[in-house]
Amino acid sequence: MRIGTWNLRLCPSPSSEKGQRISAWLDDQKADLWLLTEVHRDWDPRGGRFLASPPRSFDGDKPKRWAGIETGLPVTALPAGGEHPGEEGLVLARVDVDGTSVLVACSVLPWKGAHQYWHGLPTGHFAQFHLVLQHHVERIRGERRAGEPLVWGGDFNQQLQRPLDGATVKGMAALQSAFDSLGLVALTAGAEHLNGRMRSIDHLAVSKHFDGSAAQTHRPTWPDGKNLSDHAAYTADVVLPRT
Repeated sequence: MRIGTWNLRLCPSPSSEKGQRISAWLDDQKADLWLLTEVHRDWDPRGGRFLASPPRSFDGDKPKRWAGIETGLPVTALPAGGEHPGEEGLVLARVDVDGTSVLVACSVLPWKGAHQYWHGLPTGHFAQFHLVLQHHVERIRGERRAGEPLVWGGDFNQQLQRPLDGATVKGMAALQSAFDSLGLVALTAGAEHLNGRMRSIDHLAVSKHFDGSAAQTHRPTWPDGKNLSDHAAYTADVVLPRT
């Protein structure tokens, strides 16, 4: 199947000009599973289903969400897990891939200055990042069935390879440790950032049940060549061998 992740920037509504152009680009990619970030609660999956993370603490009366899962595969939403600050940056689901259950997680992790838009975080960037990262790992581990394949992606706001820009060595080590603890391989580790000067802060990671290769970087634009988002999009083709 083809999987992808993209930060849509500022949660465009599906009926807006930007939302419609993004939808057309997503359709062209023919992905089976999108892990989308900075999304609108009412995003239109055009024949599939869309599941969104809980309301944001910053603007809970608005339809903006940090994370979402869009798929045309059979999908079952999993409930949110309580009042922890990290819950607003996570959505979990199960998809059926040719009769095999696959756990799917889409995350947003705090960036420097996130506390202005994300209430309940501790003081200090790394403390914020680590708190939410560890909560997401615990939630994924708690929902995962024994031996179940896993796909985890989204906007982690952290590179896995140098050069670093707006990220930290401690954050890089923490994210890699999180992936390792769940038996995941990040297909985006060496992928380019939108700016072409550093590595991606958005990731697609899959468990070793899958056969897959490095993710492809995309830079979707308006007709005039301006970027549709301040993040690149990433896709990867993975295979879940039959057992």
